[in-house]
Amino acid sequence: MKFKQITIIGVGLIGGSIGFAAKRKGLVSRIIGVTAHKNTLRKAMKRKAIDAGTLEVKESVSGSDMVVLATPVNRVLSTLKAITPYLKEGCIVTDVASVKEAIVRDSERILGKEAFFVGVHPMAGSEQRGIDKASGDLFKRSPCIVTKTKYTDKKALRLVLSFWKALGSKVYLLSPAEHDKRISNISHLPHVVASALSLSAKGKSMDFASTGFGDTTRIAASDPDLWISILTANRKNVVKDIEDYLDGLIDIRNSILQNKDRKLKNILIQAKKKRDRFSLR
Repeated sequence: MKFKQITIIGVGLIGGSIGFAAKRKGLVSRIIGVTAHKNTLRKAMKRKAIDAGTLEVKESVSGSDMVVLATPVNRVLSTLKAITPYLKEGCIVTDVASVKEAIVRDSERILGKEAFFVGVHPMAGSEQRGIDKASGDLFKRSPCIVTKTKYTDKKALRLVLSFWKALGSKVYLLSPAEHDKRISNISHLPHVVASALSLSAKGKSMDFASTGFGDTTRIAASDPDLWISILTANRKNVVKDIEDYLDGLIDIRNSILQNKDRKLKNILIQAKKKRDRFSLR
């Protein structure tokens, strides 16, 4: 598998890392990068994450075999609408957004039958952003969810699956709705919890905060605008997960209040077992 040309729209942490990894693995002959900032474009070309770059979205996709939309959730569809008239027939369009159901549904409708959309979510980000943090190893052994619907083109799906496997990811195939449900539970809810926990630090308590506070609130340092678009786009699942999480907190609180040490210990044991399973992956 080798693409002649790929366009990456949004050359930040994820988009830049895709460029690095695809070039290292020999998956593409030429990568065109698109960004709204000249400085980012200059850095991406200097670091050789891309072969050429432009600030103009429309002209960037001409002749590309695949287009990667590495934009924030709330810009995926508007960007897709802007480039659709300029896509060559049979082009594969994919994204890296962390919410999938609405994006995949509307993208399939926008593209029609001239090009093919395959929704993707690489689970390899961090609270840091920008091309300076991009790395060709970012996707190594990390989960990557590829979505499939009844309208997904089979050849396009095979190519996208092969592409992400070649980048080093552990690839999973889910429906867009299943993706949103699962990712809310293990990604979107933790961000909400980290933010609430960070806000719970009172007065001069922060003077004594150390690694425990830092580890549990790290992701609260992520870009607020980015997370507003994610949380609102997956509103139904996130709200349900928050409610379930609150039930768990209340259970712990009541166990402490009522001196139910055995019940409290069992809760903590089960939590430790689940966290230990994650550590051993």
